[in-house]
Amino acid sequence: MRRRLTIRTVGVSLLLVAIIATILGLLTVSIDRQREAGVRARQSQAVISAANLAYQRLLAVQTSIRGFLIRGNESVLDQYRTARAALPDATLDLQSRVAGAPEQARLAAEIREEALSYVNDYGDPVIARTREDGVGAGRDYASANEGGARADALAGLISRLTRAEQVESAERAADADAASDRSLLIALIGLAVCIAALGAATAFVARRIVMPVGQLAAAADRVRRGELNVTVPERRGDEIGRLGSAFNEMARALSESRDELESQNTELEMQAIALEERQVELSEAGDEARAQRDELSLTASQLADATRRAELHRDFADRLAASRDVSSLGALALETLADAACADVGVLYAETWRDDSRWARAAVLGLEPAPLAEYAMAGGEGAGARAVSRRDVVHVPSMDAALRVKTLAGEAPVHWEVHVPLNHGERVVGVATLGGVTESTFDVGEAPTLQRLAGQAALALAEAGALAQRNWLSQVNSAVLDCVREGIALIGLDHELVFANAAMEQLAGRLSMPIAAAIGARGAALETAAVDREAYFAEWEAILADGDDPTADELEVGGMVLERYTAPVDDASGARIGRLVVLRDVSREREAERLKSDLMATVSHELRTPLASVLGYAELLRTRRLDPSARDEILGTVHREAKRLSALIDDFLDLQSIEQDRLVLARAPFSVSELLAESVATFSGQSALHRLVLEGGVDSAVALGDRSRIAQVVANLLSNAIKYSPEGGVVRVDVAVDHGSVRVAVADEGLGIPTGEQAHVFEKFFRVARPGLRVGGTGLGLALAHEIIAAHGGEIGFESVEGDGSTFWFTLPVAS
Repeated sequence: MRRRLTIRTVGVSLLLVAIIATILGLLTVSIDRQREAGVRARQSQAVISAANLAYQRLLAVQTSIRGFLIRGNESVLDQYRTARAALPDATLDLQSRVAGAPEQARLAAEIREEALSYVNDYGDPVIARTREDGVGAGRDYASANEGGARADALAGLISRLTRAEQVESAERAADADAASDRSLLIALIGLAVCIAALGAATAFVARRIVMPVGQLAAAADRVRRGELNVTVPERRGDEIGRLGSAFNEMARALSESRDELESQNTELEMQAIALEERQVELSEAGDEARAQRDELSLTASQLADATRRAELHRDFADRLAASRDVSSLGALALETLADAACADVGVLYAETWRDDSRWARAAVLGLEPAPLAEYAMAGGEGAGARAVSRRDVVHVPSMDAALRVKTLAGEAPVHWEVHVPLNHGERVVGVATLGGVTESTFDVGEAPTLQRLAGQAALALAEAGALAQRNWLSQVNSAVLDCVREGIALIGLDHELVFANAAMEQLAGRLSMPIAAAIGARGAALETAAVDREAYFAEWEAILADGDDPTADELEVGGMVLERYTAPVDDASGARIGRLVVLRDVSREREAERLKSDLMATVSHELRTPLASVLGYAELLRTRRLDPSARDEILGTVHREAKRLSALIDDFLDLQSIEQDRLVLARAPFSVSELLAESVATFSGQSALHRLVLEGGVDSAVALGDRSRIAQVVANLLSNAIKYSPEGGVVRVDVAVDHGSVRVAVADEGLGIPTGEQAHVFEKFFRVARPGLRVGGTGLGLALAHEIIAAHGGEIGFESVEGDGSTFWFTLPVAS
């Protein structure tokens, strides 16, 4: 129990800390819960806002449909399209905001499904029926499909979700308010408890420590004034009590010592007389003792000086090792050299790895940088150059000093100047010029210390310069490699990836696999390789085992065609460090080659058929005598096949002109109705199974464009309608004028286009595969039609159902 007061004090402190920590912890938890409740309340408000927005989008769609059914005005369609595009986005945003609540998420999913069904199964068909058959038909269709009921049902779902979220928002807001009240209550209770605990601790310290210590201080002050009979109350059992007992014992001991000293003073007075007699005898011995003392003092001074220099070198080496930047090393070196030489100002020049013919100013101490030269030639003139050539410290008297210090009275020379070369092996990497402003002389004995410190600084500066050069070269190499379009990687001897440039990383990202898998290195994610993995990696192992020979091959990974080149990589000493891998994406080149091959095959096949007919019948006419009827029939066939051959050639030439932006249009107003009548009359005699019907009867349909090119488009659509209706039927051609454009539609009752292939209809050389049906053509007609209509500023499209025919349409601007 000797340290009972200490234990109590520590206990009181720990109790106080525990109370404060507990209160802070409770307050932190309460505040965090309040924040979470507030966040949840804001989330509910965001969900309500999203639901309101979805409802507004629904109203906009419903309003635009009703407006179109009432007026039949095409301008309302722009409002419908805008609202129709916004409604799914609003429901999708609502669905994302309630993803964490299962019931709300189910409602949001149902809302999105109903919204999509409303616009796809009701809105779009109503608009289409109204545009095709008139406002009355559209209203009948809308009434039959109960569009208002569907919209009301969707609005009801949105209202249900909004009401549920409002209830949830109110509950969350109440939780936030309750959490705020709890935080305030905890803060007030904690403040009261802290104040009470601090008051109790203060009272304990005042009664147990402050008051007893004050009594001891007052008693000690009385002892200092000479009152040695002072005592303080003694309390047993703690440190303050033991301190009071010790003080009383000390006071009693001092009183006894004073009495004893008084008795000894008399004896000392008697002995002083005897000492005076011996003083003469000791004077001679004193001279000798003083000489020995001076010698010992000099030895101790030298030892202390050597110790100081050793500590200086060690500390300087540690600080140099902790820095790698040339500028910071220069400042550190100059500061240390100035401290060692007791200099006040200085400047340090050091070589740079970019140009070793001149030295750059690395650091300045106590001088204005502006008057100092930015660079110094390594082989210049002056005291600094002498120090470099001698590789030794050069001391310059004040009258020859070059350094100037700016003062209130102007520039003034230094009292002394010293030049210290920075020697690194056989070369000098810089020079430091130091000057003294307050000291009148320079201690020449410090020159060896300056040389050693300068050598340490030179080594650090040389290493920092080499490191900076290496980092710069590394950055240059990385930048150059990252600019290369080919993917480049280096594989180490352990088959692990050492380096990969940005192109290789992008290539691996496009393949959705690690870089190691893309190039075939060990440790790749084999399950992601879309190739024969065993053969792929066995081949890569063979490449790595093939020592000094480069390899080149081509492989297909993840739908991409890659050219792979590998070569061994050796270091400067010739030791093998790994293998270089270069990957180049040649997918486009190979695709172009494939398309070129397909084009050549298609062109040769399509040209060969009419050309063979022309040559065969021409040979028949040349070698045989035929009756006039047979001769006319053969000439008709030759003429027809020659026209077909000419049309094929024209298609290829038109395609080339379009791709080279050389398509020239002769724009002029022309009657679309007359053009369609001519085309229908021309194609009506091509098939006895088909009946071509021209509808619309709009004689005023006058468009602005190239009549011959539009005739080419119409001919292609009519030809396709006949070819892809092998069992015959009606081909309807319709023309209408609406809102500044002429719309032409060609509808057949044929095979239709499969849904999966409709996205490729307007692509060059694309033809729908028809089992058992051989249809001639190059697959260029619709592609040319698309480009021609686009060049006129119109639109082209189609609607098709497999087995139920197709309708191709295009629009042209009306001639003003």
